[in-house]
Parts: sequence; C-alpha cells; structure tokens
Amino acid sequence: MKEIKYVEIDGILYPDLKLTPQKEIHLSRFGRMKLKYLKEHRRVQYTNLLISGYLNNYLQEFDNEMNELYDRLVEQYKVKWNITEELKANDQMKWVQEMNNIESIVKELIIKEFICV
Repeated sequence: MKEIKYVEIDGILYPDLKLTPQKEIHLSRFGRMKLKYLKEHRRVQYTNLLISGYLNNYLQEFDNEMNELYDRLVEQYKVKWNITEELKANDQMKWVQEMNNIESIVKELIIKEFICV
C-alpha cells in the first residue's frame, strides 16, 4: 500500500494529491460535447477517467470516431437523397438547403446516440 504524504496548512493536514501529467489535446465539437456531458451529467465517470489518467485518451479516441462516423453518414445521406455535384451546379440554394438538412440530422443522431449516453 502506498504511503500518503500530507501537507500542513494553517495547522490542518491535507493529503498531498497530484494528478499524473496529461498530454495536451485539441478536440473538435464532438469531443468537447462529450467532455461537457461527462462533467455535467456523468460526474463519477468523468472523475474516474480523470484520476486514472485516461480522460484525454478517451476523449481523443471518441472525437476521432465520431468525426469519422459523421463524415461517413453525411456521404451516405448524400447518396440516398441524390445530392450530387450536378445539383450543386444547377441549383446551388437547393444543394445548400439539403446539405444543411443532412448535417443537422447527422449531428442530432450522433448527439442522441453517442454523446448523451
């Protein structure tokens, strides 16, 4: 068993607890959403990941997977709904509307199915 060191501040002993250094990561929107969700709604899971030193690795992996899923689903919806470069050339506003619709559907699906669980 590890020996716990204490620090005395104003006559009171506090355990000298330190987290292991974490590598710096840069998350995109899905990683940041998952981090916010964990902090606000899954505090125990967040704390366990943080203390164990796996939080950044977990978030980075999650972020990468969700970005790949997002790109794959957008492409699948484009094929399914026949959103082509020809439509983009002929009716740009219709293309933008359809792409915005697809992007919001995919984003909402990822949030409901993967982030808020």
